[in-house]
Amino acid sequence: MLSGAIEVLPARAGSDEGTRGTVVNHRMREVTELVAGQGTWDAGMVDEVRVLFDSLAPEWTVTRDHPDRNLPLVDALDRGGVEGRTAVELGAGTCISARALSGRFERLVAIDLSREMLAHAVDAAPPLVCADASRLPLADSAVDVLVLQNMFLFPVEVDRCLAGEGSLVWVNSRGSETPIHLPTAAVVASLESVTGSAWRAVTSMVGEATWAVVRRA
Repeated sequence: MLSGAIEVLPARAGSDEGTRGTVVNHRMREVTELVAGQGTWDAGMVDEVRVLFDSLAPEWTVTRDHPDRNLPLVDALDRGGVEGRTAVELGAGTCISARALSGRFERLVAIDLSREMLAHAVDAAPPLVCADASRLPLADSAVDVLVLQNMFLFPVEVDRCLAGEGSLVWVNSRGSETPIHLPTAAVVASLESVTGSAWRAVTSMVGEATWAVVRRA
């Protein structure tokens, strides 16, 4: 059994002032674990997730956009030593995170399953692509940085699209209370399971938010 090294950095202060819903018993937590742990993702689940996030799109930005929203992501990029020219955010929603990502990379693309989320994207959003993250319209090894904030982990596609020295940035804005959540060890284990090779991570917290930067070992 592979077991990539996980380095834990000191936590930093922070808070999430966004709207809160249900937590560990949320249906999206079940979907998260099925996708990453068992590779389960069928047409019914695609429709279920799309319909849910289409319905949430009109109020997404107003209920989640606040001054500290991107602090965990910025901390991950800085202390995780994330570098590269091409970055893609999966599950980008209305592109709130783009404000922290724009200017750090030469090329940035935002991808989401929900057309309504992309239709409500914030001003100055990067190029938008509506796509299923289990079948990304990206070439092999084309991406230096994949950003997944409160997003499902499709390990096969992450491995296929990520460049050899690339970084996966994994952020859960409310830590274990995030409906779409996996602990760092589970992210590493999922990637190792499908690739048969070791992965390593550096991880920390900003307030209750957790983040990890995961790379091939």
